[in-house]
Amino acid sequence: MSRRIERVIVDECIGPATTAVAELRRQSGVARAEFVFLAVEHPGIPDAEILDKLLDAGSVLLTGDRVLHNLALGRGFRSFVHTPETGLTDRRLAGIPARDRLLPVSGQALQDSWLRQPDPAARAITGSLIGLWSERQLKQFRTKRRRIRAHFGAADNIAASALTIAHRRTPRGVIGGYQLKVDARHGVKSLDPASEGYFLDAAAGDTPLLAMCWALIHLVHLQLERYPLTIYHFDAAALARCNAVIADPDCAADAIERMAACLLAAVCRPKAVACVKGRFFDRAHEKLTQLAKFATNELVPVDLRDVSALLAAEVRSDD
Repeated sequence: MSRRIERVIVDECIGPATTAVAELRRQSGVARAEFVFLAVEHPGIPDAEILDKLLDAGSVLLTGDRVLHNLALGRGFRSFVHTPETGLTDRRLAGIPARDRLLPVSGQALQDSWLRQPDPAARAITGSLIGLWSERQLKQFRTKRRRIRAHFGAADNIAASALTIAHRRTPRGVIGGYQLKVDARHGVKSLDPASEGYFLDAAAGDTPLLAMCWALIHLVHLQLERYPLTIYHFDAAALARCNAVIADPDCAADAIERMAACLLAAVCRPKAVACVKGRFFDRAHEKLTQLAKFATNELVPVDLRDVSALLAAEVRSDD
């Protein structure tokens, strides 16, 4: 390095004991630099705020996010990224699209934490289901949350979300899932798909709201429950029961519908409509057809009645 570095901004995806940190500490000009770990100092900070408020001529970014690395270099800042292919490098990565959209940033000063506190209902759901997920799955949720936040610049720039819900009976059980679209208030296009997830429930009975429950659980874990939600149903029976439970949660007829009522109560202004033919319909139909034919690790084995029992226990403990 030609200039002495005063600060190293360590992105949240890089831990203090990682190889990337150790390698950068050995670089000339970094020995006496202050290391600012965003996971500790400014957790949840959006990428747009990192570029706007933390980087300057005396600092360098250390990240594992290839897009953010290229964006920082594009703005004239110094950045290092650690990848399995390159190791630690300060060069621009080829083949990584990183068009700088100049996302809106807040007019606020740098905050100690950019994490929002979940609503009590959402916190109860994620807390009760923490044992459902592996560490890898929890990391995937964190990665998706960050990607969504980075796309919109800040959580306040998210306007609404929409779920396309579908399920199908197969000899192996019920397969189902969702595709999520998130809309912006201004400045950027919708993120579509923002997320998707599919399950296989070998023990499922004749209840139409399995896939919706799966989708709403994911929506809450992605911390999108506070934005108005439209739910597009393939299945007419699922649409009818969803609207019935929205109108009267006490009409829930079984454990899955009671779970649906709990989840719907945790999201913002849910509205259920039919999914008619179009690109969302075609995409979901093709995906379910593919999943029904081939064994794939995209299908997460789950017993949603067991999941409903976990949620029911949390509700009883709060009473």
